[in-house]
Amino acid sequence: MGNASWLNSERTQVTVTHEPSEPRNWPDGHVGVALTGDELGECIEVTIHGVRHYLHSSTARELSDMLSSRIDEWNVTARAAGVPEV
Repeated sequence: MGNASWLNSERTQVTVTHEPSEPRNWPDGHVGVALTGDELGECIEVTIHGVRHYLHSSTARELSDMLSSRIDEWNVTARAAGVPEV
């Protein structure tokens, strides 16, 4: 498993992030996904609120499947409450 990255400016380990109080260049300022180069052992780069995570493709697929499942659950809750689905 990978290690959490250290932020150069703060030198503290990021273990929790939250949505910013104001949107920042939605959606690109919140999330990003890219393929990595040959120099890395992982092939997918996921950036969430400026924190980069390097994943193997199988881990990225499982994350995608889990997120999709939870979003489907959320949409049931949202629909019942009369709020917009995602």
